[in-house]
Amino acid sequence: MFFTSPSLVAKVSRDTITESWKWSESHFEAKGGKDYGSGYPSDPKCKAWMERNLSDPVFGYPDFVRFSWGPAKKALKEEDCALVEWEADEDDDENASSGKGQQMSMNFFVVAGKGD
Repeated sequence: MFFTSPSLVAKVSRDTITESWKWSESHFEAKGGKDYGSGYPSDPKCKAWMERNLSDPVFGYPDFVRFSWGPAKKALKEEDCALVEWEADEDDDENASSGKGQQMSMNFFVVAGKGD
């Protein structure tokens, strides 16, 4: 796997934060502890952690879980938890249909004209 410097820094930072995470919900005890895997939807450990820890009928997960994340939204919907509409999701839908809002790494390069 190839990582660029910024993505490596982001990964190391994220790993450090998640390893030392302290639950802000005083009543929450994670079933299976902090064995939540990488946080990617394809990771079996992540899937299993989310299935074990969907526990609150309103909030679903502790604030450690990004509620706007597709797998979290799907699980909350399937378990009949409270419906939350995210304004950012609506913006994403609008941008996707119009072709706006898509960032590409090539957008960061400036191509000089012939006279430059």
